[in-house]
Amino acid sequence: MLQASKVLFFVFFDICRLIKRPQDIPASKNLLTICILVYSLLSIFIANLYQETEQAILGSIVELGLLLLFSWAILQASGKTVRWIQTVTALIGTNMVINIIALPAYVLISFNGVNELAEGSSTQSLGLLVLAILACWNIAIMSHIVKHALETHFAIALFVVLSYIWVAFSFTAAVMPVGMN
Repeated sequence: MLQASKVLFFVFFDICRLIKRPQDIPASKNLLTICILVYSLLSIFIANLYQETEQAILGSIVELGLLLLFSWAILQASGKTVRWIQTVTALIGTNMVINIIALPAYVLISFNGVNELAEGSSTQSLGLLVLAILACWNIAIMSHIVKHALETHFAIALFVVLSYIWVAFSFTAAVMPVGMN
């Protein structure tokens, strides 16, 4: 089991490096279920650094629901719904990798508390810089996955991903009030 987890991590990491494609992941409902579970727990853990547990859980559910709906919608619109399991698994798996890499930055930022960011400690600034770089990398990764899932140009995939991010942020802001610890 540990060996299989290691192999999967490196497949997801190769997708993050834009080497592999979502088609390189097995179309397995069991793998998707495991990825959803691990990703949800990781998202709740990270969000819990800044939010109450209930809000972190709700945020994770909303985020995951939007990602599942987004991937289904773009594949449905292009007539490629048979790729849904692999596409969603790739999106969730690569987000797990990015979150694992970002974990130290989240801890740096939360060390003194989010409300003290205005004071501008250098460790928090470094954490924010790392998160900004990882966010740009994640946009490139998501665009890479969408490009291969839809068999389209990278620019179109980038537009689709940026549109999704805008909708997801807008929806989340409307549904969930921002409340920090």
